[in-house]
Order: sequence, then C-alpha cells, then structure tokens
Amino acid sequence: MLKRVAFVSVIAATFLYGAAQPNKIVTLSTKGIDEAKVEAITGIKEGEEYSPAKVQAAARKLEEALKQAGYVDAKVSVAAKKKNNGVKVIFNVDKGEPIKVRKVTFIGNKKLSDKILKENLVNKEGGFFSWLTGGGEAVPSQLEYDLARVRDEYLKRGYLDVEIDKPLMKTDFASKSAEVTYTIRHEGPQYKVSTLRVEPIPGFNMKELQKEFELKPGQVFDVSKLRHDLKLLVEKAADKGYAFANAQPRFRKNDDTRTIDVIYSVDLGEKIKVNDVKISGNTKTKDHVIRRYIYLAPGDTFSLTDLKDSQAELQRTGFFDSVSIIPKKIGDNKVDLDVNVDEAQTGSITAGISYGSYDGFGINASLSDKNFLGTGIGYSLNLMRSNKSYNYGFSIIDPRVFDSLYSLSLGAYLQKYEFIDYTKKEKGAYVSLGRKLTRHLHASIGYNYASVDYSDYETADEDYNFDYESYKKSSLISAITFDNTDDYFTPRKGYYAKLNLEYAGLGGDAEFFKTKLKAAAYKGLRKQLDYDLILRTKLRLGYIADKGFVPRAERLYLGGSSYGVRGFSTASISPMSEGYGEGVRIGGTKSGVVSLEASVPLSLVRNMRLTGFVDYGIIEGYGQTEKRSSVGAQIEWRSPFGPINLIFAKPLNDKDYDRTSTFEFTIGSKF
Repeated sequence: MLKRVAFVSVIAATFLYGAAQPNKIVTLSTKGIDEAKVEAITGIKEGEEYSPAKVQAAARKLEEALKQAGYVDAKVSVAAKKKNNGVKVIFNVDKGEPIKVRKVTFIGNKKLSDKILKENLVNKEGGFFSWLTGGGEAVPSQLEYDLARVRDEYLKRGYLDVEIDKPLMKTDFASKSAEVTYTIRHEGPQYKVSTLRVEPIPGFNMKELQKEFELKPGQVFDVSKLRHDLKLLVEKAADKGYAFANAQPRFRKNDDTRTIDVIYSVDLGEKIKVNDVKISGNTKTKDHVIRRYIYLAPGDTFSLTDLKDSQAELQRTGFFDSVSIIPKKIGDNKVDLDVNVDEAQTGSITAGISYGSYDGFGINASLSDKNFLGTGIGYSLNLMRSNKSYNYGFSIIDPRVFDSLYSLSLGAYLQKYEFIDYTKKEKGAYVSLGRKLTRHLHASIGYNYASVDYSDYETADEDYNFDYESYKKSSLISAITFDNTDDYFTPRKGYYAKLNLEYAGLGGDAEFFKTKLKAAAYKGLRKQLDYDLILRTKLRLGYIADKGFVPRAERLYLGGSSYGVRGFSTASISPMSEGYGEGVRIGGTKSGVVSLEASVPLSLVRNMRLTGFVDYGIIEGYGQTEKRSSVGAQIEWRSPFGPINLIFAKPLNDKDYDRTSTFEFTIGSKF
C-alpha cells in the first residue's frame, strides 16, 4: 500500500510538471520526522534538480531506514507541488507503533551476570525513564552492534576466548513486542596482563607517556583501557604535528599462565604543517574575527589540542550555532583547515509588555547585539519600566580590541527598584580594561562610580532608619574568569567560574570590600544514555567586609533567579531586625547558594529545553542565619530575542514573613 501511495504521488508530480522539464527543489519539508534526518538518510537537499524517480527512491530508502530503526509499520508518502520557479517536496511520515523489547535472554553465561551483559545494549527492556529517553524500543539494525557490545563486556574483564552466537530476535507483530536471545557457547578463562611496553617513539618521553596508560601489568586485561591508551598515543603524536599517526597493539597470549603480553606500536607518518585556514559559512562575522580565536595559522605545525581548543573557543563566543574544524590533507606533509560556522542570532530588537507577581505590569524595549556588524563587538541598550521599577542602561564591550588579547568595556545606567522595605534609586557608570591570560583565563580591572538615594523606608523600626541615608560610591572593580565550557548558550561539558572583587573607598561615602563568586560544572550524558540529558551544578558565594560604612543596598541578599534561590521574591531573603513586628530586612555579610539541575530537550520549539532544579541557600549577618530551599522547573528557550527563562518554583521551608514568587520570567540571562 505504501509503495502505491508513493508511486501515485510521484506520477501526479510527473504529470503536473512534465517528465522532461527540469525543476529545482526550492523547498523541502517534512511531516512526522525531523527534516535534517530526511536529508541525512535520503541525500535529498534543497537546490537539487527534481525528478520523480529520485523522490520515489528517497521515499523507499527512508521507509527502509525507519523499519531498521524498529518502526516496522512505518509508512512514507511523498508529494510535490509547484512553487515559484521550482518544486516543493513534502515527505509525510507515519512511524506507526514501534516494537518494544519485552525480554532479553542470555544462555550459557556463568562468569558474567545478565545485568552486566545488558548494560550497554540498544535492544533491551525499557527502564523507569524509557518514556523520556525512548529506551526499550527494538532497533533491528543495532543487533550486530549489540553482539559486539556483549563481547566487549567479556573483553573488558579479561575473557579473551569468549565465543557468542549471533543474537536471535523474535517479533510478535500482533502485540508489537520482541524477544532477543544470546547464546554464549564458550566463556573461557580470565587473562591478566603480564607485560606492557611501547616501541620507542623518537622525540617522546616514554616513561612519562607510560604513566598516563590505563592498562597496567598485573591487571586483568581490559579492552576499554587498551583503547584509551591507543587513543592517547595518537593524540600525543597529533599534538607534535603527526596528524595522521596510527597506533596498533600486538599480543602474545600464554594459555598456560593465562596471561597476555601487550606491545603498542605507533606509525607516526609525516609531520604535518598547516597550509591554509579556509573559513566558510560566515555570512555575518568577519574572517579576521574568526581567525583571532583559532590557535593554528598557515605555517604552524599541526596540533590536535590547538584544533580542539580553537573549536571550543569559537563555540564559546556565542556567535555561532555550530562550529566544525576539519583537517584536509592536501599533500604528504600539509593540511588545510576547513573551518565551517553556522551563524547564530546574536542581535535582537524587543519591545513588549510584561507582568510579574511582584513588579506588576511593565513595558520594556531593548536593542542589543553580541556581534555588531560581524565585528565581535557587543552592545546593549535597555529601557524597562514597571509598577515597581525602571532600568535604563547602555553598555558596550570589545572582547578583543584590534584583535589583541585586551578587552574594553564601559557602560552607564539609571535604575530604580522598590524592594520590600525600601525603594532604591541608583545612577552610575563604569569602565573596565581586561586581558586574556591563558586560553581559558581572563582578568580585568576597572572603576565604578554610583550615586544612590533611598525613599519609602518609613518603618516601625526607627533604629534602622539611619541606614537609609543617600550615599556615593567610588570603587575599584576587578574580575577573574575561567571558562573551558564547550558552548556559550548550552554547555555540555567543562567548568565556568567568575570571581568579582570590589573595593569601595576611593572617595565617596561607602567603604567596604566585597567578593562574589559564580561557578558551574556541566556534564552531558548523551554518550552514556544516547539522550541529550545535561547535569549542572552551580554555586554562588558572597562576602562583604566593613571598612568604614556598608550601605544597606550594598549588603547581600538572596531570593529570585538574579540573587539565587528561585521561588522567593527578588532579594527578599535576609537577616531581619528584631522586635518590631514583621521586622526589616537588613542584609547579610556572607551568603551561599547551591543549585543542582537536570536539563532535557523539548521538541516543541527549536533550542528549547526543560530543566528541573533544587536550590539551597544560606545567608548570615549581624548574628542571624537564614536558610531557604526550593524545587521547581524552568523552560529555557534560546529565542531570536535572546535567552528566555520561564521559572516555576515551590519554596520548601518558607517562613511566615517571607515573600514568595512561584513564577518568574527572565530574558537575557544564561548562568
């Protein structure tokens, strides 16, 4: 029936356009499957010449791929419609119900348990999170690789003589279920490593190199450690310019002693030089902006570490959705580096109406770009006003002045915010000069001036009203940032830390020393789970020391996404004055917040994710300690208007005097 549907669609297209008339595919759209997957499987792309035979073959190929992926009832039809001066091709995909793996059976395994052998299989019974990860679905095309995965479990534990029959999958199409059976004919004895050595490599410190090997003499043989060592050898060689080095193991097995000798050998090949760096895909960003983040230039000796660091550095700029750097051999000892980038949306113009549970209705407008005219210079102009606050500001930053290692940033702002106990108005300006110290470390130093006025602070606690005196702040500011993450917007590995230091007392009224630390660790589990789950651990620490006068507005507060501990109103968690009813928030001198997050993709909109979190915060000061925690979820969307977060939180241990906020909306924040 499927072939008939596809055939009829193609015949109709032939009749409409004429068999001999060439047409270009101007639009390729899909229903029921991601467009990128169709292109990858069928090879059909926009801009190609259209022919009925080609799209019919693509439909059959796509259907077969879906069946191999376990969608045995998959149906694919393809339609063609005239559009402008070409053809719009539409693939309609009905995957049907997938086959579920009901049972996996192992016969003959005595040395290893069923649980161990199942651990890395694709075709296995679904677990608790199968509804989320898609586990438990039968994928016939993976059976051959599952056999290798079972054998790997034996080889990782020294069973070198294991013999396993090809797995048998029995499918019940009526119940949409399948059973898979493995027969282990012979497990054999367990082998240990007797000796391990590397054939000498010119220019390498062999003793230091062997210290990094995971496979050691006296250990049970483990094929995963062997692979690690071979990869290490290739990477070490590639860092010295041998881009196409090859490492191979040799074995001498002794059945009597059940030991094995392992010898690594490396064929270095020619030392490779970079011939040229070719950049493509940059429709906006200037070539020189991209080149300043690449640590390899024409004439340099090739280095794999430099290549990887260059790719990560470009990804961290936030200018690109994706970056790839591929070495292309053009001779015995030369490569071209093909740098391909996919430009990201870095600029935005926004205007709208907002509503917050505390702020009420507001209007806002902003104009910003991280990569103005492709120069790498960023600027931001913000105008926001609500029932409780306003914020007008302008900032500009050049992260690499004249392509040097130096950065320059400056800004000016005018703010008002009605906190729970008082209203603060602040105007100020700052300038900062920075320098890139290493590939992952940046430091800056600058000056900030601010003038602050209080109002609406009348309280029953008159003893604290003196804290609301207007003041001026003249301060030295500095920051140290470490960042080796792999992406600006959605890191999946690496660490980020930023330490801010401020000394107020260069004139003005305020005199204090303040430190703030933000740190985060990211771990993606795509390889382990075959699913884009990201775990995040985040930390915020704050400390302020009195050097003469610490204004109330400069002290530490918690609450809300900006200050830490979501689910509470902004800056509402604080030590309180005592003895006057509800009391007054007087701010703290020490604070800390720990957040644990788990993030998964949402298919509703591109670049949208769902993140669950747990926050725990503590703040101390003036003989008091306040502890708060919350749980919740947030929708993170990297929209054309900038990063947008919709936060839904539930406080766990709020007090009677706390101000809670179960919903929060933020734009432009990524920490």
